Amino acid sequence: MIKLYLSFLLTALLFLKVCEVAAFQSSDSLTTISFLNGTEKVESMFYKLKLKEAQDTSTTNSDAAHLSQLLNRVYYDFERAVSTRDSLIHAGIENPRIQYYIFDDAKDFDEVIDYIAIIKKNELYIPKTEKPQTNEELIIAANRIPFKPFYQLRYKIFNDIKFIILLGILGLFLITFLALLFFLVIARSKNAKRKKLIKEYKLQCQTPISSLIFEYTFQEIESMSFEQLSAEFGKSNFEKALFKDTLIKEIVNVNKNLKGDFKDKLRAIYTILGLDKFSLLKLKSKKWDEQSAGIVELFEMNIGYAVDQIEKLVSSKNFIVRTNAVRAVLHLSIDKDLKFLAQQQYPLSKWQQMSIYRVLKNIPKSEKLDISILLDAENHSVQTFGIRLVRYLGKIELIEKLSSMYNHVSYLGKQEILKTFKALTAFSELELVHRILMETDRNLSLLASNLLADIGNDESIEFLSTKLEGSKDFKLQKSILTTLYTLDEQRFEIEVQKLNQEHIDLIKNHIKDSLLSYV
Repeated sequence: MIKLYLSFLLTALLFLKVCEVAAFQSSDSLTTISFLNGTEKVESMFYKLKLKEAQDTSTTNSDAAHLSQLLNRVYYDFERAVSTRDSLIHAGIENPRIQYYIFDDAKDFDEVIDYIAIIKKNELYIPKTEKPQTNEELIIAANRIPFKPFYQLRYKIFNDIKFIILLGILGLFLITFLALLFFLVIARSKNAKRKKLIKEYKLQCQTPISSLIFEYTFQEIESMSFEQLSAEFGKSNFEKALFKDTLIKEIVNVNKNLKGDFKDKLRAIYTILGLDKFSLLKLKSKKWDEQSAGIVELFEMNIGYAVDQIEKLVSSKNFIVRTNAVRAVLHLSIDKDLKFLAQQQYPLSKWQQMSIYRVLKNIPKSEKLDISILLDAENHSVQTFGIRLVRYLGKIELIEKLSSMYNHVSYLGKQEILKTFKALTAFSELELVHRILMETDRNLSLLASNLLADIGNDESIEFLSTKLEGSKDFKLQKSILTTLYTLDEQRFEIEVQKLNQEHIDLIKNHIKDSLLSYV
């Protein structure tokens, strides 16, 4: 009984499996037929009509020829092949069927299903497209739309938000462009007019300036009033700021190229006409170029009473204003107090240092110049500049101060101190130099070695020999051997033989060759 039940259950499962497979096959068949109906052509696939063998068609010769033509025709459109097959059935031909060909080989429908799956995956088919409407259909469709005039349609256009935003952007761009063009034209016309006026004012200024400095003495010019001098240039012109600015520039340019009594005459003209007050007004301007121009004018014309106002610009944020202000204060101040420079918060550039040095070196030795205040500055660049000034101006009395501050200055400051010791031949600082030589810093040891060539003694030779034995740096070895050769030639030979190295012998030959002494 159990065996019978199990066999029945197995039979039922097999039946369900067969039904499931049949259902899937049926579904695949319908999908394939639907796909073929929707395609115009499948790659490397066509169709032909076939009849059952030994079928009696009972037709005339003409019908037989037409039937033979239909059977031999190749169809690429599956729907057309089906239509032709249906027409044959309607004409009385029994069971005509469609034969599938793939790569010119007849295939069963199961093989077609597998091939269509590959075709779908690689999209190797041409789908059918809808036929475009004919002109007649378009005309008929157009006749169904009622006519609406443009003046009603334009209100709909302005209801489109995107279109309005686009018009707004284009309008804003156009307005901005026209505004910029307008201001550009105005600016160009103003500049052209200004250049033309400056050219005219220069011609008006040159002749009176020449006649005044060459035809009048300093006392005669100094005794003139504003009305007398201004009459030479045209009194009405002094109401114009551009004319006064042009006149100042002409006076400053002439003043740079003249000396002695001519400078005094030009300064008298400058002050009597009140141009110094005009330059002082520039210092209060918010524009850095006007501030800088005012400082240069007062500096060139040697207006000493302007120092207090110029000193306010020493700490200006603008580099050019700051540089010109420092130079002008040093040049115009009577006591040459460098306190304002020691309080400088901004770093001093090399350009500023050179500009300040040019002013300081022209100060007479009779005037007191306290450089030591710069050595105590918190600003490292100012402090380093102060050390350089000790060297440039030969302030030997400050050597002891430099020695005491060596351990507290920046690395650059230490290098400048050693250079200053060499320039001033600081024999009193041998102990400090020996200590620096024996330090591990290569650059400082190199400077100390070069310095000992000028101030070294017998004790220095021992320090140099010890340093040479422990050094492997070529440049430092060359510097020490050069210093030894300068201090004691016999000890130099001993140290070379003691080291007994090829590159040391090359250094020795280099040092002894007089033609290579500066190489």
